[in-house]
Amino acid sequence: MTDLIPPAPRQQTVVLGTSSFGQPERAFPVYDAYWSAGGRAFDTAWLYGFDYGPGCCERAFGEWADSRGLNDEVWVLAKGAHTPECSPDRIEIQLDESLDRMRRGDAAMYMLHRDNEDVPVGEFVTALVDLVKRGVIGGYGMSNWTLPRLRAAVGYAGRHGLPAPSGVSNQFSLVEMVNPIYPGTISANTPDWRSWLESSGVVLYPWASQGRGCHAVADDDELRTGPLARSWYSEANLERVRRTRLLAERWGVSPTGLALAWTRSRPFPVSPLIGPRQVDEVHDSMAALDLVLDPAASRWLETGEGDEPR
Repeated sequence: MTDLIPPAPRQQTVVLGTSSFGQPERAFPVYDAYWSAGGRAFDTAWLYGFDYGPGCCERAFGEWADSRGLNDEVWVLAKGAHTPECSPDRIEIQLDESLDRMRRGDAAMYMLHRDNEDVPVGEFVTALVDLVKRGVIGGYGMSNWTLPRLRAAVGYAGRHGLPAPSGVSNQFSLVEMVNPIYPGTISANTPDWRSWLESSGVVLYPWASQGRGCHAVADDDELRTGPLARSWYSEANLERVRRTRLLAERWGVSPTGLALAWTRSRPFPVSPLIGPRQVDEVHDSMAALDLVLDPAASRWLETGEGDEPR
């Protein structure tokens, strides 16, 4: 059985998302490129690919890992109990289905994909801790939870002597999500979230960590009026995109790669989820792992304050 203890958080770690790959012919080249570049962690979910073939994304990933003989080496972040099936009694049912699809017996990390605030946090924590104690998952966390609810879950675990949530997967990136991309999605890009992440030790696994393509737009009008506008357009974001473009050209890196470096260079533990869909996009993201920004460069990219980096 795979070592179930999640690896120590490392700033250079990125986790490859699998939601775009329901067919082996599209998935395998991207997964191979990521693995060859040193990537070892994958993000999956029971719901991925549901609209065009329930379970297809997990099956494609499982087929890849099995065909490469890597089932014991990959680190898997799985998610389940999505709305409207977000209840304690659905957690193990969906986890079992996910593991069966992926041809494996365990997951290093398991997260609730959404929250249901009608359910006391203790009921969710108890169900997840039971899976940890039985060796089915190595750790647990929450995705798209509010900070008060996550704090309550951590507090419940502490008061009852139980393993606490060790990860949270909310949206976080240099550009700020101004409207939810999907119903029920939540950003951790606020001062209270940042402060808590610095003090709690809980690892952030942010999705849309490179800004969902904002840094790849051809011109400013594309961000103002194109498909990205609803969730991402603001004058502040447009200025961030411009500053990132300027500094990326000066440093000889891609704007999207520089945006990933910004996300990774936070003063709290973070392992970004990345979503390349082509092999060249994998190479672009993995090349950015060599770049770590100092606080002054990070602040300038986000706010424009301070001296322009050279």
